[in-house]
Amino acid sequence: MEGLARQAPTITLYGFLLPNARIWDAVAQAFIARDFYIHFWDRRLREGRNKASTAIDLKGAIVLPGLINAHDHLAINHFPRTSFRPIYPNAHVWGEEVNARLDTEPYRSLRAAPLADKLFIGALKNLLSGVTTVVHHDAPHKPLFARNFPVRVLRDYGWAHTLHFTPREEVVCSYRETPQNALWFIHLAEGTDEIAQAEYARLKEWGCISANTVLIHGVGLNAADIADAAPRIRALIVCPSTNRYLLGAEPPIEEWQAAGGTVLYGSDSRLTAEGDLLTEYRHFSPSQLAQQMALTACTLNLPKTGFIGTGSQADFVILDGMTRAQVRLVVRGGQPWIGDADVMVQFGTKTVAVLVDGVEKYIDAGLARRIQACSLQEPGLQIDAPYIQRWFFRR
Repeated sequence: MEGLARQAPTITLYGFLLPNARIWDAVAQAFIARDFYIHFWDRRLREGRNKASTAIDLKGAIVLPGLINAHDHLAINHFPRTSFRPIYPNAHVWGEEVNARLDTEPYRSLRAAPLADKLFIGALKNLLSGVTTVVHHDAPHKPLFARNFPVRVLRDYGWAHTLHFTPREEVVCSYRETPQNALWFIHLAEGTDEIAQAEYARLKEWGCISANTVLIHGVGLNAADIADAAPRIRALIVCPSTNRYLLGAEPPIEEWQAAGGTVLYGSDSRLTAEGDLLTEYRHFSPSQLAQQMALTACTLNLPKTGFIGTGSQADFVILDGMTRAQVRLVVRGGQPWIGDADVMVQFGTKTVAVLVDGVEKYIDAGLARRIQACSLQEPGLQIDAPYIQRWFFRR
């Protein structure tokens, strides 16, 4: 594999015109042919043309808004998928077993990695799968909001881990300190036993159920819980591959929706998940995925995401299938980050050849440099290391 760099044009670009795209139209509930324009100064999408824009022909490709991952733990995606028994009665038992082994290998070494590198690998996992916005379930670490962080991260939120690992006082305090116009997230009922099935009643007794409450997993919710919670809280976030792996069970998606509740999808981290967000959506059609992104953006209070149109953030993806090797293009903030050669070459930006799960792609050279500098490695991603070194030297 030979690394390639492409020098940007010397003229000043005011934006990119992208003709011949098929864009999801929320009113028509269909993909329609439409041109759109990325305004270069504020990284927004606008209708129409501009004389200084460079045309990037998308050749009729279906274009989706940047995907939104409703649940991930960005700092632990460098861990291997971990389980010590075929099925657990609840995730608390699994968590205790993991905690007991954190000072053994490979966990000891992986825990010692710099926090910034851990977060970067979590973001890179998402970006490679077409995700441009992530809800991070953990503390709002400063690196998450750096200007050059690969994905957008929800800024205003409250959270508690679980009823098992978080003392009652901390759960209640976190809930009460979260403004009503922000969302509050908690893992709940992640199991099939009586302990998991009793958690919703406990959380309700503690006064932590309202319109800004978001439950994650919810496998152990019973019919009465669902009838009470679905119309009242903001959403249930499901991570089906995690639930199958740990619990041998599925979240009550159909029951929740039948009771009037909103269901969002998250990838969870690689510590338990099968893959990435595309894995969780693998049975969705392009139309269903577009509808789900609009729903997710609205539910999570992300007004400039989840659609492609005037005023939206210039985040969009082209997918040929539901694996990251089939991601043809990822654009975040108007900048192409990774894609197939025939698309990336049209933007005229510096790129480097890489392999993603054995398929050749071209990745932004600056991002490639950051990947090479990271102490952790992204599984399935190979970069032409000698070329990166030559590029550094020339600069």
